[in-house]
Amino acid sequence: MRDVVNEQDEIIGRAAKEEFGTQNLICRVAFIMLANSRGELLLHQRSSNKKAYPLYWSGSAAGHLVSGEGYEEGARRELKEELGIEVSLEFLGKFYSAPDREMVGVFLGFYDGPLKIEWHEVERVEHFSPADLEKRRPTMQITSFVERSLPMVLPRL
Repeated sequence: MRDVVNEQDEIIGRAAKEEFGTQNLICRVAFIMLANSRGELLLHQRSSNKKAYPLYWSGSAAGHLVSGEGYEEGARRELKEELGIEVSLEFLGKFYSAPDREMVGVFLGFYDGPLKIEWHEVERVEHFSPADLEKRRPTMQITSFVERSLPMVLPRL
């Protein structure tokens, strides 16, 4: 089960995963951007098999919150599940993604060690300096979550 929220991120109910799409409900998502000690952001290109945004570049990790879970708790769970790591996270803010019907909590963490990538969900992983990302963005397919979180993340690098 997941919490159902409104556009102000107030919990208004609970629903099963399948109900969100069929009933146009809003759920919560934790979105994590990791940077290394050189200030480069770790992005991953989503698998071509993904239903949403196949082959788009996205953040380091992300996932839907389960009912009763806070944004930071969900972010920590997703980092552990998707990358096999635990790091300190800074909550940068949140935004509502109307096209995705998701309230997105954005976190930034710093990490230089090894990762355990879920390769069935990921095409490739790459670090981008802010300058390189700016140069390559016009030719990259990036998720709206990356686009919306960069103004929060880049000043912190």
